[in-house]
Amino acid sequence: MKSPFEIRADLLKQAQELLESQYKANVHFATDAFYKLLKDGTVTAETYKDFVPKFPTTEEILTKAKEFYSFVNTSK
Repeated sequence: MKSPFEIRADLLKQAQELLESQYKANVHFATDAFYKLLKDGTVTAETYKDFVPKFPTTEEILTKAKEFYSFVNTSK
């Protein structure tokens, strides 16, 4: 049986992996959209930074981990 510390560490890792996976998918989508618009002449290369999502912050990861822990802690 896992200790509460081990459970929290696992949930923190899962939260980080989830948010990083979502970030990578969003970057892929944004990049595809940007290049399509660039090809169409709708945007310029300088606007690429406006398309790329921000990497998840530590606070966002901790918030997601707390959300997971809350679920585990209240489910019976």
